[in-house]
Amino acid sequence: MFYFSPFMCAALLALGSYCIPTTSGISYPKTLPCDVSEVHNGTAVKVDCTERRLKEVPVAIPGETTNLTLTINHIPNLNSTSFQGLDNLTEIDMRCNCVPIKIGPKDNMCTKSVTIADDTFTALRNLRALYLDGNQLDSIPKGLPSNLVLLSLEVNHISYISKKNLSEIRNVQVLYLGQNCYYRNPCNVSYGIEDGAFLELENLTLLSLKSNNLSFIPCRLPTSLRELYLYNNNIQQVSDEDFKNLTNLEILDVSGNCPRCYNAPFPCTPCPNNAPLNISKGAFKMLTKLKTLRLHSNSLTYVLPEWFSSTKNLSVLDLSSNFLARDIGSTTFPHFLGKLEELDLSFNYELQRYPQSLRLSCSFSSLKSLKIFRLKGYVFQQLRPESIAPLKLLPNLEVVDLGTNFIKMANLSILMDLKSFRIISLSDNKISSPSDAQNVFSFKGGEPVMWSPMSAAEQFKNKEVREIHYFRYDEYARSCKYKDKELGIVTLFVKKECSNFGKTLDVSRNNIFFLHSRFLNLKELRCLNLSGNAMSQSLNGSEFSNLTNLQYLDFSSNRLDLLYFTAFKELSNLVILDISKNNHYFESEGLTHMLNFTKNLKKLKTLMMNHNKISTSTNTEMESESLEKLEFRGNRLDLMWRDGDTRYINYFKKILNLRVLDISANNLRSVRREVFSGLPDKLAELYIRKNKLYFFAWGELQVLRFLKVLDLSGNYLTSVPRMLSNCTTSLEKLILHDNKILKLTPNFLQDAFRLKYLDLSFNLIKHIEQSSFPDNVVNQMEKLLLHKNNYLCTCNASWFITWLNKTTVTIPRLGIDVSCASPGVQKGNLVVSVDLQACQYSFLSIILYTLMTSVLLSFITVSISSHLFLWDVWYIYHFCRAKLKGYRRLYSQSAVYDAFVMYDKNDPAVSEWVMKEMCPNLEDRGDHQLTLCLEERDWIPGCPLIDNLSQSIHKSKRTVFILTKKYINGGNFRTAFYMAHQRLMDEKNDVIVLIFLEKVSCNSKYLRLRKRLYKRSVLEWPRNPHAQQYFWFSLRSVLATESHKQYSNLFKETL
Repeated sequence: MFYFSPFMCAALLALGSYCIPTTSGISYPKTLPCDVSEVHNGTAVKVDCTERRLKEVPVAIPGETTNLTLTINHIPNLNSTSFQGLDNLTEIDMRCNCVPIKIGPKDNMCTKSVTIADDTFTALRNLRALYLDGNQLDSIPKGLPSNLVLLSLEVNHISYISKKNLSEIRNVQVLYLGQNCYYRNPCNVSYGIEDGAFLELENLTLLSLKSNNLSFIPCRLPTSLRELYLYNNNIQQVSDEDFKNLTNLEILDVSGNCPRCYNAPFPCTPCPNNAPLNISKGAFKMLTKLKTLRLHSNSLTYVLPEWFSSTKNLSVLDLSSNFLARDIGSTTFPHFLGKLEELDLSFNYELQRYPQSLRLSCSFSSLKSLKIFRLKGYVFQQLRPESIAPLKLLPNLEVVDLGTNFIKMANLSILMDLKSFRIISLSDNKISSPSDAQNVFSFKGGEPVMWSPMSAAEQFKNKEVREIHYFRYDEYARSCKYKDKELGIVTLFVKKECSNFGKTLDVSRNNIFFLHSRFLNLKELRCLNLSGNAMSQSLNGSEFSNLTNLQYLDFSSNRLDLLYFTAFKELSNLVILDISKNNHYFESEGLTHMLNFTKNLKKLKTLMMNHNKISTSTNTEMESESLEKLEFRGNRLDLMWRDGDTRYINYFKKILNLRVLDISANNLRSVRREVFSGLPDKLAELYIRKNKLYFFAWGELQVLRFLKVLDLSGNYLTSVPRMLSNCTTSLEKLILHDNKILKLTPNFLQDAFRLKYLDLSFNLIKHIEQSSFPDNVVNQMEKLLLHKNNYLCTCNASWFITWLNKTTVTIPRLGIDVSCASPGVQKGNLVVSVDLQACQYSFLSIILYTLMTSVLLSFITVSISSHLFLWDVWYIYHFCRAKLKGYRRLYSQSAVYDAFVMYDKNDPAVSEWVMKEMCPNLEDRGDHQLTLCLEERDWIPGCPLIDNLSQSIHKSKRTVFILTKKYINGGNFRTAFYMAHQRLMDEKNDVIVLIFLEKVSCNSKYLRLRKRLYKRSVLEWPRNPHAQQYFWFSLRSVLATESHKQYSNLFKETL
């Protein structure tokens, strides 16, 4: 990685933002959505814009920036102005801005490649490193500076390399061109390399062409090459001529060519007839400086000694995932590798075989410099003394990995013959019972020799096989977030804290269900991993009697039964004990749990009891004079500390020297006030993360006089203390993120001078007052986290906005995630970029604005109300007026029409009957022609419906209703009927005439009454055409006769 020199804050006044000054006088705008840091004692400055949702290169990047990272964004194009003014850049990292679809995220797929103009990087004369991986580029960008040292173009769509492509970068030293054509990034064409394309790159030291479907080794590579990566291609042969001129080569990786595809968790195509990679005897003859050779997964069945006749300096050899199980027992190639330090022979097992024991050739005893020996996945049943006999003679052997071998019987004491060992791993085997020299060979396996636990029938029953890193497609690939080298690191078999103590043995994930002192006769052991063995033994203090020097014990993921308080007592030198994930018996009712076993461990410093779901304890107090750190996550303190139960109030009180206590994820809804006085006096760090706290007794922190760190993140707290300094004066770090805090108290940080770190991110804070963040406290802090809150960006927040722009305290993600949640016009905008000039309006302006707004709203309200409710207001007005003035009869005006005809104008058949039958028969024929009023013909256009209807009824002698079944249920009919009926009430004049065009059932009481009182006013259209003349005669007669003369005598008396 390359770093740069300091930078300046340019063009910031135009942006209207304050600058952050640094110790060397460098400043940059608060709105910059990137992290700025000075490295290498201020000689270089790094601007990190990783994952900032950028769609263009930020314009406010300081002019003297040296390292610029734009990884994982969405920048679609680059041109000459993208890096204008950044002349000091020495490194640009713009990976993963448009990752190929099959590799990239499915929720934000990129379908169009990043566009890079030809002269984008030409002016950057100091540029040394350029990373453009994962941008779907189809060619090498043009106009690259000639002094470029590193160029990375992996995971793109570049399918052809020519001399012309590389003519501008002849000084390049490191060139990554891998993963441009493979199953997850298909190129759909043959990957091509012009003959001698790299020959003119005389300074090239590293070339990566991995995963490109290459079927050949490129010709005429430069002699300066020191590292060459050709793995995961389709190369089938390595000849004497391929590496002939690479005399300076130190690292060569041709893994994954002619791969071993059995159980491969990725698309895998072996060579024809499952043939191995054909490597000639003299293929590596000229590689006299070779230090690392990787031949992983090449389907090799033997290793020729001639391959190593000239590689005297070889220190790392990877022969894993081949078919060398038989060859390992008789090979002679180790005689040529006197300087070899690391050898990997893992997963070379024979298919369908489960041999009794491991057989190593005696030639392995000549590897005098060997430090790391890995032999996972050889698959054998017993670990015998002769199995590791050749290894006993290796004076420098430190790491031995025999994991995933399905070993059933092993005398662990024979491992002590490896005098220099530091780490031995026997994890993921089937070791189940103690064995010694007398009975280790007596076991008779039930499975035949030709059966193998790696066979296809078992591959899904043994999860360990599928999870081993040997089966990844590209073990050493660089991700979007990290620029790791192609060289892998040694796999860490155990935790670093464990191996730091000294000799380490890992027998995790076996079938050990019972411990015996014979089984663990390993006096020199300092660290032991027994996790994942499902042991349910009740430890009484004798099981580890031969491990008197043990300092680290991992007993997690078992079924520990703490029946005796003497458990682990024999481990007098134990410093770290992990008994996490032993919840089996803790979840059972009525059992004895002696958790005061810590009293006997005089040197114990760290105890991990996580995820045990401990809800009860036989002893009400834990005791220890040495314990300094206790992890008690994932238990049930909510049950132990429930109201009314005082037994466990002082549960941790007698751990006298406890400095760190972690009681996260204990389902606590509150912490009782008495509990604080029951905590150890010297407690410095208290973690109560991921509980369900709605309330926290801040005032009780006074009893913890040495408390420096308090973590209450991931709870449901809604408030902070009124004044933190009244609760604690020692606190230096307070973490409150992921709560539901709505606001800060006015005097929250007053006099809290010792506080250096405060995390208030991911809450619901809307407003922060000046008194909550006094300058004399906040300016002394090292870091303040305020992002992801619900800030209200109104004029009331003027102080907060101004303070954010002026403060010198470090506020991470200020330029990207400290944003406004409301009002809507500001939603999503950065708080520091809010324009405060909008809050400077005069009082008169506010009054005028209010007045104009009121007038406008009033006008709109009146207009809308008039349109929607005018008739209702008119009706209510006249109704109230009638109530006040009393009732008056409304007499009709002089009649203009003989009859007003109401009918369903939406029914074509009815309209046609009225126009073609009724009107001609009444208006055009007969001795006395009648005048009819029709809605479609005589109503005034534009006049309200109710006015037209009222006038038509009152200006007509009769109102004739043409009825059908559908029309009777309509609202228009009912309105007109009620208005016509009103004339009977006001004028005692019955004007209604009903004509039925359809036969209807006579269920209406009104209709039966009308037929009884005035039968001639109810007519039916006859079905017989000969009766129609009589119908018209009857209708004429009704319309021409006054209705009251036709009523019965009883009805006349009523009227």
